[in-house]
Amino acid sequence: MFTFAQIRDALTECTNYDMQKTLNEDGEWAYALIDPFGDQDGDTFPDLESVVDYISNNEQVDEYLMQFIPA
Repeated sequence: MFTFAQIRDALTECTNYDMQKTLNEDGEWAYALIDPFGDQDGDTFPDLESVVDYISNNEQVDEYLMQFIPA
């Protein structure tokens, strides 16, 4: 799996988005995508795997993350 830093780097390098760890409405830790204007985009994600599933539909992000998978 990828680390928070790797995923965040992929987002900032390949898109105009960022990611933050935040508390969701239930008071549990979650991850939020932040748009270029500093606003949260959509709902939070419960774990990093969910974030990767969502963002890996972007080919550039997917390729960026693949560099961290050992050969």
